[in-house]
Amino acid sequence: MGPFVALENQPTLPEGQSAARSGVSAEGFRVALICMPFGSVTRPSIQIGLLAAIAEQAGFETDPHYFNIDLAAQLTPVTYEALCEQGRHMTSEWLFAPAAFGPGNEGDEDAYFEAFPEDEEWAKSIGKDRAFLVELRRQTLPCFVDRCLESVDWSRYRVVGFSSTFQQNVASLALARRIKERYPQVITVMGGANMDGEMGPEYVRSFKFIDYGVVGEGDVVFPSLLRSLALDERNPNLPGLVANTASGVVVNGGAVPIRELDALPTPNYDSYFERAIGLGLLPYYRTSWTLPFESSRGCWWGEKHHCTFCGLNNLGMAYRSKSPQRVLNELSSLAARHRITSFTAVDNILDWKYVPEVFLQLDQMKADYQFFYEIKANLTRQQIQTLYRGGVRRIQPGIESMSTHVLQLMRKGCNMLINIRCLKWCLYYGIHVSWNLIWGFPGETEADYQSQLEVLKCISHLQPPFCGSRIWLERFSPYYMDRESFPVRNVRPEPSYRYVYPERVDLEKAAYFFDYEMDGTLPTDAHVATQRYIAEWKKCWESDQRHTLKYRRIPEGVLIDYNWGPERRGTYTLFGALGLIYEFCVETFHTASQVTAYLRSTPEGYDLPLEEVEDALNEFCRGRLMVSEEGKYLSLAIPTNPNW
Repeated sequence: MGPFVALENQPTLPEGQSAARSGVSAEGFRVALICMPFGSVTRPSIQIGLLAAIAEQAGFETDPHYFNIDLAAQLTPVTYEALCEQGRHMTSEWLFAPAAFGPGNEGDEDAYFEAFPEDEEWAKSIGKDRAFLVELRRQTLPCFVDRCLESVDWSRYRVVGFSSTFQQNVASLALARRIKERYPQVITVMGGANMDGEMGPEYVRSFKFIDYGVVGEGDVVFPSLLRSLALDERNPNLPGLVANTASGVVVNGGAVPIRELDALPTPNYDSYFERAIGLGLLPYYRTSWTLPFESSRGCWWGEKHHCTFCGLNNLGMAYRSKSPQRVLNELSSLAARHRITSFTAVDNILDWKYVPEVFLQLDQMKADYQFFYEIKANLTRQQIQTLYRGGVRRIQPGIESMSTHVLQLMRKGCNMLINIRCLKWCLYYGIHVSWNLIWGFPGETEADYQSQLEVLKCISHLQPPFCGSRIWLERFSPYYMDRESFPVRNVRPEPSYRYVYPERVDLEKAAYFFDYEMDGTLPTDAHVATQRYIAEWKKCWESDQRHTLKYRRIPEGVLIDYNWGPERRGTYTLFGALGLIYEFCVETFHTASQVTAYLRSTPEGYDLPLEEVEDALNEFCRGRLMVSEEGKYLSLAIPTNPNW
């Protein structure tokens, strides 16, 4: 869901085209950019930071306002961040609904908690209760928005822009309404992922206090809009712009995606840090601060095979990446300016060329950076090593299943062995992996999940998934968009939306998450055993009794040390050919024929029959020391030797 962003044939930003150089007077034309709750305060908004830099580059004085920081200071960072992380239900949006649309009645809260009793349980998990949420909704947050209005002289601005991603929408609407009512001459603009597709035009239609919406990437259309407004052109025909006019809503299609990302300026995060430090949040956030940066947009895998459940990118799937040198320069600039060396890539997927051309360079430079990246799981051991040495410490590799058949139903382009290899070498090199197990794909079978559960039991020494759940139906995903190809039916907006927005909003157009029914999938109880095992696995992983499976190399062979619980620990000794067989399959998976050929090539020259090699490999699998699929075998033990 890229920055306050998106738009098709205008390939680059007009280099150096400021308002003055284009014949536009920007004198007295000041712009405000606003980041509202519930955006996390652990990092600045790249949407706001990038748009501020773009607007300044175009010659317009710009002031970012991070009101999410103000609320974090008011509620305490612990409570605020918990609200940011609340799950799929529109809980955080619901909390801001009275501030945006006016107070309802006491029955509104009763109906909501009756529909979503799990929210009360969630509140208890963060040390709060139902009364706290009701107080937030009816008193605290409306007063907070009032303070946002009073704390700034909005009459100073010609344009006030809101970046809305995930659960920032209703808070943004609440402040936009107040600004427009108090200062009707101020032009309000909303952009961000929540405005993509038909969502943006519907919000503009529903809320007349929004003058313009940006549908798609805003890098080109936003400064173009500012130039037009500076010339008093109120309804410019710009791709990606939705306008509220006297004659109705005018939609100019989607924005044209920018082609040359190197033309973008480095995001400006100064206002974020000034506000966070000024409100006394440095002690809390100092250790968790990370700088968002962007090295690519779109998805090179999705261009070829759009994962069936993925709703990211909408019309911006086309993959574009910055040059490696530009990435290195931007990282250097951000680190020097803010004295922070932790970075979060907002990319949907890593450009493979960055492995040798960015991370190998960072390793050779001895730069002390640390990174989070979303990445494809098809990583070799050498690539993972390079990423680690270049500073990557956290990844999200899109491991969604340990069933190759289910992965094929997803169009993931990987298999069970690839996913395990990724987890294994990330554990070895100390890279934290964020991954989930998901299910609910037409064509799945009970055998898929039975075999998956057996695989999971073999890898209890590796990092467990965060959770396991049925897939969400997201707008823009193939399952949502292509009803003819997939057996999806009874699609309707996720129920919590109707507790948030007034009836005039067409939720079929405004919602991003949907409830649905899908033929050809298994019932929920088919996954109970897997969910139970994941819970046990996570509990063990988070304790001081983690399972381990490691091997030590000795001249005579291999020693495999296993610890699968108090009653299941010990050492296997593999001498001669058995040790060579096992170690040959440590780095990656091989067939029995490849193993047989390898044994013959060793100094010992073991000339074993293929059947004997297969028997040994299968025995390793029965002992949970290996996993196999389609005649390929992967050793599961982690090397003790640190020099791989």
